[in-house]
Amino acid sequence: MKRKYIIPMCIISFILVITVFLSLLFLNYVQNLIKETTSKNLGEIAKQDASRLENVIQEHVRILETIVNQAKQEGIKQEEVLFKIFNNNSGKEEFSRIGILHKDGNTVTNDGINVDLSEDVEYFFSTDTVQISKSRVSKINQEEINIYSQKLSIENQEIVVLLVIETDKYEEMFSQKIYNGNAREYLITSSGEILANSKGEKNGENIYAELEKVNKEQEKNKNYIREMQDSISKKIDGQIVYKYQGQNLYIAYENMEEENWVLVVITQGNIIAEELNHLLQIILVISIIILIIVFVVTTYIILSNISKKESLYRLAYVDPVTKLGNYNYFVEKGKEYLERKTQDNKYVIVVDIDKFKAFNNRYGHKIGDKLLSKIGNILKLILPEETLICRLANDLFALVVITDKRAEKIANLIDESLTNIQIDNIEYKIYISIGIYEVKENNDNIIELVDKALVAHKMVKGNYSIRYNVFEQKEEEKELKEHEIERTMEKALENQEFKIYYQPKISIKNEKILGAESLVRWEKEGKIIPPNEFIPIFEKNYFIIELDKYVFEETCKDIAKWKKEYKEVPLISVNVSKENFINPEFIEEYIKIAKKYNIRPEEIELEITERGAVKENINIINKIKKAGFIVSIDDFGTGYSSLSLLQDLTIDIIKIDREFIKQINFKDKSKNIVEYIILMAKKLNLKTVAEGVEKKEEVEYLKELGCDLIQGYYYFKPLTKLEFEEILIKTDK
Repeated sequence: MKRKYIIPMCIISFILVITVFLSLLFLNYVQNLIKETTSKNLGEIAKQDASRLENVIQEHVRILETIVNQAKQEGIKQEEVLFKIFNNNSGKEEFSRIGILHKDGNTVTNDGINVDLSEDVEYFFSTDTVQISKSRVSKINQEEINIYSQKLSIENQEIVVLLVIETDKYEEMFSQKIYNGNAREYLITSSGEILANSKGEKNGENIYAELEKVNKEQEKNKNYIREMQDSISKKIDGQIVYKYQGQNLYIAYENMEEENWVLVVITQGNIIAEELNHLLQIILVISIIILIIVFVVTTYIILSNISKKESLYRLAYVDPVTKLGNYNYFVEKGKEYLERKTQDNKYVIVVDIDKFKAFNNRYGHKIGDKLLSKIGNILKLILPEETLICRLANDLFALVVITDKRAEKIANLIDESLTNIQIDNIEYKIYISIGIYEVKENNDNIIELVDKALVAHKMVKGNYSIRYNVFEQKEEEKELKEHEIERTMEKALENQEFKIYYQPKISIKNEKILGAESLVRWEKEGKIIPPNEFIPIFEKNYFIIELDKYVFEETCKDIAKWKKEYKEVPLISVNVSKENFINPEFIEEYIKIAKKYNIRPEEIELEITERGAVKENINIINKIKKAGFIVSIDDFGTGYSSLSLLQDLTIDIIKIDREFIKQINFKDKSKNIVEYIILMAKKLNLKTVAEGVEKKEEVEYLKELGCDLIQGYYYFKPLTKLEFEEILIKTDK
């Protein structure tokens, strides 16, 4: 009998040993897999939260820079006006208050509180760039706060603009739902000081010291912590895992660009996967007796692990509002779509809602989220099944569409489908902007293609007459050119690359030079950049205000020189852009500049474009005239102001736009609008200047009509200062 069971027992024993061995191997594999996957996913969460925090911090910095730049441009140093600028900023709700710090440490806030920050004066005045303070206790309400600060120098007086944000604002942005809220997140400096945390614990401690304190008896763990500290000091992201009190401790850290801050996520293994390890150990014992249980439990573990992976996948790749793919998903999946071989057209399209922030403010974020979700559903319904639809950020959707239809049809379909959207039985009318890039060559860099679609989108954003735009290379080139101009404009002003040219104005009666217009040209690296390339950009970004002032001062400098050298100096006119009217104080500045060079206001003519001659600016224009300046309306007749407005304006001269001169019909002179403009000017006792005169027959006709002055290539092109002085010398003789 014993011999009978020896072989079966040996076989069973062998099977049990093999089962135990394989189970141990499998257990080790699963533990390592869980460890690796958890560490990787934790790193992804840290990366996303760090990115989200960076975006918020950058927006905060932009708000502060906007306030400071506006104050600089407008020459404002009064606290009340700075507070008003802050109150008008759309991002003011992000901050609890604004403060103005003086060099003696006295700080005044917009809610009327005086605070002594004398011990911080050296720190806040130490640099011209934006600084973000460490977490500190507010002297006003004892709340933990961070302070954004930037120095502002106006008229040799330095102050610091402070924007205060409660540290809780950062803590609210942490992924509180990670592992059912049991994980901990910290925002630290590169040296380890805790700035904010997700558990409401005390800030200001050193995270490395805290971790080493609980690991003082475990040298190996202390080495892990030092490794983490060394990586962070070198701005290297990473994850560490070590045993602590019998379980794994997972730590992921992600460096941020702002202020050398770091986001750290910490969670204990028993929260994530330790229960799986215990379950596997039980299975190991049971598997010795019943092999089938091993299979069942193993299947359960795999499914459980897959479920957790899916949960983390959703966190990393799914937009929680629309349930569409997010930015990460679009980047990853978009490459696959672009690599597909097909005869159909491929388009990368971006869609966003015009004034979505205003929609949220009016109807609330709940309705705003429903609107985004509804847009996602509509796009899925109307576009081909193979379309990739993702929400990149806020109200911006990105699509990869593969279809036999043309871009125009797709754009019109999207526009028509999204114009009126019904939410909870209420219809909302929205306007959308669409940018399209047609993929014609193999290019798997989806980010580059989205950027091109965004360039096309920018051309229609806010323009309700055009709903979509298809990318053209020249648009990108224009974008790059504009960026280069904006990048170099301030340096160009410092280096005096902007040169003053003068175009004479000729008396139509005796052909004498009675005036000249001061014009600006940009001489860069031996080449001339035409005004039509940089003036519109400067008008958009308000740098035109600085340029106008520069041209005015340079012109005053020249007039002062000529008054000493020549018997007679023609009346010189200087252009004043409408953007100056934002701050009427510019008139006082111009008066000061004129006085600086001993020039009376009546010796200078200020040319105001017709775009500035609107009802809202009547008081400012009349104030310019009251100050003594000669005032003319440039480009008259282009349609920005009404004719009836002229009787309310105290001006001296009307400049007839060159387009009307070109349109003169010499065969049927009765239909020329130039005649009516000159007649009207005479009735109002205003002088007239005709611009862009290039032909003799134009001169003769204008003389016949009684026009006062002529400006154009027929007599003179714009002249350099030296060329103009040569004419003055001849005239002086």
